[in-house]
Amino acid sequence: MFGSQFGLLSGIKKTGARAAFATGLAIMAIIGADSSTYTRADTVSAANTAPPRTGWMEKFEPAATPSALPAAVFTEQDGKKRALADFGGRIVLMNFWATWCGPCVREMPSLERLHRKLGSKDFTVIALSQDRKGWEKITPFRKELGLTALPLFHDTGSKMMFGARVRGLPTTILIGRDGRELGRLTGHAEWDSDEAIALLRHYIGTP
Repeated sequence: MFGSQFGLLSGIKKTGARAAFATGLAIMAIIGADSSTYTRADTVSAANTAPPRTGWMEKFEPAATPSALPAAVFTEQDGKKRALADFGGRIVLMNFWATWCGPCVREMPSLERLHRKLGSKDFTVIALSQDRKGWEKITPFRKELGLTALPLFHDTGSKMMFGARVRGLPTTILIGRDGRELGRLTGHAEWDSDEAIALLRHYIGTP
């Protein structure tokens, strides 16, 4: 009889130990799942942080669904053909302008200063002229304004402008490293202002 009682007590102890162990695992699983949930939420929240839009950048409109820009070709002064894909891996600020556009002319010096300040392997400005006479107009304009650093190109036939659905000049489109539109601003802006620099660094990812 004693032996049977001992066996019963031993079985109860083992069952209790197994139950306690299982309960502990369940609690750890809950805590682990909860922690991972918060981690994912924090990561997603950081990735989706809205860009700063103040001052000159109030009119900047982030793209609701980033879409790829057209593979249109534009030309350098020597006639060399370029495309957006040539600048892959960088954040690109693509500016649509013309020598006859007053607001375009006003913002060009700020684009020159911006490129001097932030131009690097991570960021570049691309200014696409919509002048029908191309470099016949662009070359003297560049010299008159002293645009020695700003990358200027001719959007032959305005193919990029129409493909990007630009409705007026100036329009400036911010493009991600994967060639997709991040947002755009229609109208004149001072692109080397503190608020513009803050917005661009938000996307470039540099302090």
